[in-house]
Amino acid sequence: MHRVLSAVICVASAALGTGCVAMPAHAADKVAVGTGGSASDAPFYIAHDKGFFKDEGLDVDLIVLDSGAKVIAPLGTGELDVGSGALSVGFWNALLRGVKFRIVADRGHAEPGYLYQTVFMRKDLLDSGEFKSLADLKGKTMGFAAQGVTSLSLLNEAAKFAGIRYEDVEPVYLSFPQQIAALQNKALDGTFLIEPQATAAVNAGYGVRFMDTNVFYPYQQISTIFYSDKFARERSAVADKFMRAWLRGVRAYNDALMGGKIAGAGADEVVATMAKNFNMKPELVREMYSQAVHVDGTVNAAGIQKDLDFFQKQGWVTGQIKASDVIDMSFAQKGSAALGPYQRKSQ
Repeated sequence: MHRVLSAVICVASAALGTGCVAMPAHAADKVAVGTGGSASDAPFYIAHDKGFFKDEGLDVDLIVLDSGAKVIAPLGTGELDVGSGALSVGFWNALLRGVKFRIVADRGHAEPGYLYQTVFMRKDLLDSGEFKSLADLKGKTMGFAAQGVTSLSLLNEAAKFAGIRYEDVEPVYLSFPQQIAALQNKALDGTFLIEPQATAAVNAGYGVRFMDTNVFYPYQQISTIFYSDKFARERSAVADKFMRAWLRGVRAYNDALMGGKIAGAGADEVVATMAKNFNMKPELVREMYSQAVHVDGTVNAAGIQKDLDFFQKQGWVTGQIKASDVIDMSFAQKGSAALGPYQRKSQ
């Protein structure tokens, strides 16, 4: 379009004898995005590889950070425009310190039929009958990626469901690869293992998916998309464009889901994108379970508040703050409305 318009102006200028002046093309708007580099980031890479960001005139830089905590500070300074991750204790305490950013969309949540997050126990404990129900978590060691993570709230809900106390279970803080090793050598009894680690551990015989976490904590918000306050306020038009592209990526991802796995319409393309960007074998991408992602970006506000309430009860978050203070669904609502009703593609 720009080339055609420039040519027309050149012809007109030549006819008037004023010469031809080249018109510069509009530069793409740059957006810096902090990701965890995990399978939950798939819609980012789908939107990138399918040209959805480019369609919006965006030049998106997907920056992989090795922990969600490393997203917070650059979001606060505006070095990152967009971030993603779980709503840990560090997130809330940063907000209380005056770091400003907003929860703007769903990145992944639990939902029946999506076994992305399960109560994962050592196989020998089940085989021996030592572990038969959630009540048997009492006195057991459970693995967590770090202190102050949302899976500790998940443990609290499991304990309440089982009729035991949160304090009856011993948390052990290990990375997911370390948790799998600890299950293997019987130094850990169980964990709330996510994908793709859960499928890898099942295949290796180190443990079993004992229960879907939806049984005792339905629709827990596992992770979200954040906007820096600066991005949302000073570049709101660009933030709108980014959200439209993200939601197109989510729609393409949901098209590819069937039975909680990547087996629906366009699955081959999604599998290829994930295998390339996350250095995963295509077979594992197909075998593992997916997180659920809302096509309209809606987050589970009540669940986010439940996790925050737990953190505050434990004394890990001190200060007056509510989930509603930082949830801003306006970008997702506008983006979803612009895209129109979602119609799932059939194979």
